[in-house]
Amino acid sequence: MTTSPISDAALPMPPLTEAALRVAVNRIDLAAAVEFEQEFRQAWQEAIQTDSTTPMHLFIHRWGIWVALRRTPERAARLHELETVSGTAEDRAVRRAASAEIGRMIAEAEREVAA
Repeated sequence: MTTSPISDAALPMPPLTEAALRVAVNRIDLAAAVEFEQEFRQAWQEAIQTDSTTPMHLFIHRWGIWVALRRTPERAARLHELETVSGTAEDRAVRRAASAEIGRMIAEAEREVAA
């Protein structure tokens, strides 16, 4: 995880707009900003091709959750730790516990995005 030099304080949850999420992603992780831009272009193209706003809504929702999970340094660090454990632990119970905690973190982030 590559983070920009933000303080140890939580980044406020931005409005769920492409511009506000772009700023937040750039502050949290410059490497993820490249992925954000690629996915934005893909969603935009799909929206144009299908004459639907659904691809853009899905894009905003996905990146809103991404920001919610990483806008607090402690939560971002814990997520990174759990991802590592779930991918490398030899003990199946440990992997499952890490995955379950990740699931709870995602559910919490979804509630933040929905608020």
